[in-house]
Amino acid sequence: MTPEFLLAGAILMETSIVMVILSWILNYKVNRWVNIIISAINIFAVVTGGHGLYYVFFATVEVVGMLLIIWFAWKWKPAVAPNVN
Repeated sequence: MTPEFLLAGAILMETSIVMVILSWILNYKVNRWVNIIISAINIFAVVTGGHGLYYVFFATVEVVGMLLIIWFAWKWKPAVAPNVN
C-alpha cells in the first residue's frame, strides 16, 4: 500500500466525524447535498472494499445507515422560525 492510498483511506474514514461538525455549520441546502454526496461516496467505498463474512455484516450495517442518512437528507425541509408575537 502506498502512502497516497493510506491517506485517501484516512480521509474517507474521517468524513463521518467531519459531517457531524459540518451539519452544525453549513446552511440547509449545502448541508443536505453534502450529506447525500458523502454518503454515496462512502457506500461505494464500503461496497467495493473488503471480503469475508464478517465484512459483509459490517458493510451491510454501514450501507443501511448511510442509506438512511441519504433518505433523511432528501426529505429534509428547511426549519421555519417560530412566529413570536
